[in-house]
Amino acid sequence: MNARTPIALALLLVLSACSREAPPPAETPAAAPAPVADAPAPAESEATPPAGQVPRAFLCRGNEPFWALDLAVDNALLKTPEGETVLAGELRTTDGGAWTFRGAPEDSPGDAVGAVLSPAQCFDTMADGPAKPFSAAVNFADGSTANGCCSAEYGLDLGAAPAFDAATKADDDWSRQLPSLAAAVSRCALDAGVATDVVTQAWPMNRGKATVRLRDSGMARFDCLVDLGSGQIESVQPVAEADTVPGEGSPLWLPVRENPPLLHCGRVERVAGGDGATTGWLHYPEGC
Repeated sequence: MNARTPIALALLLVLSACSREAPPPAETPAAAPAPVADAPAPAESEATPPAGQVPRAFLCRGNEPFWALDLAVDNALLKTPEGETVLAGELRTTDGGAWTFRGAPEDSPGDAVGAVLSPAQCFDTMADGPAKPFSAAVNFADGSTANGCCSAEYGLDLGAAPAFDAATKADDDWSRQLPSLAAAVSRCALDAGVATDVVTQAWPMNRGKATVRLRDSGMARFDCLVDLGSGQIESVQPVAEADTVPGEGSPLWLPVRENPPLLHCGRVERVAGGDGATTGWLHYPEGC
């Protein structure tokens, strides 16, 4: 073999290697999508009542089809596309913090409506806004059912209110005389021709008469003069804004109505008649 032959073969091998196409680079893995952070959970609605207060009324709503149930202590108003129905019933609490209502029209007791209200974060599916503090499951008189959300109105727990006792009252507390003035107070509050919201004070007068000071929802006041013996109302006169008497307004006497008063502060006492039935409420607006 010629001495040049090994050199030529080596050159051919080098040229052959250079002429080959370089292998494609390794494929880079696609970048993984960035994780999407979960939307922050909405703040939990407060289902715990203010200190010393309990739910006194509920406003419940549902959709598809629309219905609404406004609940009070002993009645409710049911609203549907067909109309409105007043229900007589009872709102009760359970050991677990839920509330129940069962009621029916007074002229049709068989057409009962039942509802269970549970403390839970509840969102209206047809509206934006914060969560409601209660969810509702409703059974209608026709056997159909529905779910919805409820807001709550809180107030002092009248069921736990202590009984009024005149003997414990201070000398400057006008309710100390309430046992002898109770009939006059009720008479004026209900029959004086004033849309009475509260009685701010009552006091005895000469000749067997008494004055009962009434206040309406517009804060206007009226003095009702009544005969303690016959119960006859002799006059009702407006009271000037600057005319006040010592101790007026503490306590306030509130009449018994279809819906018990909704009070948010102070303290309350239950006034009962001789038969034990509630005849009114005394509200001391301390801290209000």
